[in-house]
Amino acid sequence: MGLKIKWNDDRVRDTTTALLIICRDRLSRGFTEDLIAASLADYRNDHGGYRENKAAWPAVNDVALLNNPQHVAYYKQLLLAVDGLLGKFIQGKRQFNSLTELDNYLVFTLQNIR
Repeated sequence: MGLKIKWNDDRVRDTTTALLIICRDRLSRGFTEDLIAASLADYRNDHGGYRENKAAWPAVNDVALLNNPQHVAYYKQLLLAVDGLLGKFIQGKRQFNSLTELDNYLVFTLQNIR
């Protein structure tokens, strides 16, 4: 039987936080193509950066880096969607079989945020 990643596992919170931070950074640089999947791939591929420097992560709700009003609106919608997902995870006691399954779920549910 595989390892279960439960709703209250730090890896779920860390993944969603890193996703938001990387998405905001990519938006500030004008990268909007396949934003969710690309941000999760960046997080998973950087073994040292994001996970090791967790204490230095900026606040996720800060939109000061975003200059484009459309990007600000999109990011605020993404914040609300991620917060809602985390609430659903807790309420439903959601579990994932792997980090890949967690990533795929996040991409599937967040890719159509407008």
